[in-house]
Amino acid sequence: MEKKENTEAFDDAFIAAARDYRMLLDKDYPVDASLKLVGDRYRLSHNGRMMLYRGILSLKASQINLAKLIRSPWERASLGVDGYNILFTLMNYMHGHPMFIATDGFLRDVGGAHGRIADHRGFERMAEIAANYLAALNLESLTFFLDAPVSSSGRQAGFLREAFAQRSIDAEVRLENGVDHFLAYWEGELIATADSAIIGRTNAHVFDLARAILENQFDARFMSLARLLEPSLSISVPP
Repeated sequence: MEKKENTEAFDDAFIAAARDYRMLLDKDYPVDASLKLVGDRYRLSHNGRMMLYRGILSLKASQINLAKLIRSPWERASLGVDGYNILFTLMNYMHGHPMFIATDGFLRDVGGAHGRIADHRGFERMAEIAANYLAALNLESLTFFLDAPVSSSGRQAGFLREAFAQRSIDAEVRLENGVDHFLAYWEGELIATADSAIIGRTNAHVFDLARAILENQFDARFMSLARLLEPSLSISVPP
């Protein structure tokens, strides 16, 4: 897969919107109402609104999540993986969706596949790339969770089991109806996800597996939304 640059310049309207949205979140205004107010004021596109929604967290939430983030797992860690969260992120990169580092330090995108996978070959390619990366880690145990309600999840679980076996990875691939719950209350030391709801609830350390794969395997680089909130940036704010 050729390298894709997921960096882009943000215009003045988006930067102003990001600052206004953060201000409202820090004042405990409701997320949905804040997103609509700011999105309408600055006439943001769907992608712009999704970047705010998934990329700008309150200062408090950002600090809580960032404190749990690790950039690489330690030796003999027990890792629980939010499978679709990781693989959908890799697929969205492959398909060129806008991606960014959120204010809590985790890689996210504006979205793509939700609940179904049309590109099975692309999924399998990303699964093999993830398996190759995981094979190089010296893990004590690996549990790879997939959401059972996702279409073709049984087929994808079988593909992953075979991919792990071919690489001599002793991994358990589990189909569950409540993956978020299993990961939020994971009893192991480490989970891999960028789902902010899970990160906010877990007591485990959190590994940004998708970001590690993309940066290490493809030399990908991403824009940081936290930088937009720095007051040193000079912008003109639309009326």
